[in-house]
Amino acid sequence: RDLRFVVDTGASVVVLTVESAERIGFAPADLSFHIPVATANGRTLAAPVTLDELRIGDIREPRVRALVARPGTLHQNLLGMSFL
Repeated sequence: RDLRFVVDTGASVVVLTVESAERIGFAPADLSFHIPVATANGRTLAAPVTLDELRIGDIREPRVRALVARPGTLHQNLLGMSFL
């Protein structure tokens, strides 16, 4: 699936909105929001996931660590350092 990301070198990992996570097959009810994270908007909790593959153009990275932000806390996907 195609998703849009903001490149964020300050983000330790790739972070998805809950809507994007659902679009690529993660059921929100199955996610465990227990990882504390600090964002520009304050502190929240996120759910850990592993993306089977993340591709940008010809660059392909398998098994990328990522987080899914709690609903309503993130409006854009962040392409963080777990991919970069």
